[in-house]
Amino acid sequence: MHSAGSLGSNSTGHEEAELVRHLAHELRQPLSGIEASAYYIDMLASEARPELIPYCRRLRRMVQQASWLLDDASLSACFRPEPRRTFPLAEICAQAAARLLAEEEAVLDLHLSGPLPPVVAPEPLPRLVDHILSFFRDAAGCPGPIHLRLEADARLLTATWWCDACEDPEEAARMAAPGGGCGYLQRFARAAGGTLRAEASSGRLLVALSLPVAAEQGREFGV
Repeated sequence: MHSAGSLGSNSTGHEEAELVRHLAHELRQPLSGIEASAYYIDMLASEARPELIPYCRRLRRMVQQASWLLDDASLSACFRPEPRRTFPLAEICAQAAARLLAEEEAVLDLHLSGPLPPVVAPEPLPRLVDHILSFFRDAAGCPGPIHLRLEADARLLTATWWCDACEDPEEAARMAAPGGGCGYLQRFARAAGGTLRAEASSGRLLVALSLPVAAEQGREFGV
């Protein structure tokens, strides 16, 4: 039975989530107009004012980053750490790679270190995987290919995404780090009992998500 306090807290949380979703929706409209204007200026400037092209493309990148951050804020506002359940992360990533290729003709190069056990995480892990791929494609400006390596030890399964062709890997790594704006990614990792780290080195952007292995299945898979 829920107490009055818990009901009040749940109600407040729902109202806050609705407010964030509403604000995100309202902010996307002017962002779409700015992106369209920058796109048309970019096309017109390609012949008449080529010196404007880098500024237009930078503006479009900033709009894409802002749109991704709005998605992240909406997901963070709606996120609930419970319930948690087991997920076949390797299968989820393989499905995401197939969707990315079919819908955007972009490549997710998947590396698996043998059979991998499922992980324990909050709902919905497939949405998180898509959100990380969107981070590379939209927020970080990675044209591809994006690489993903999955490997497990006795306690954690680690998914490591990286790309060697980001426009500004240092800026993207700061975004994904704690306090950098990616609240949903960090909240999800903490709630699962895992970690999320981001780093940039020699032009490479790397994001590593570690999630706990389901204990019984982990023993079955020999990790």
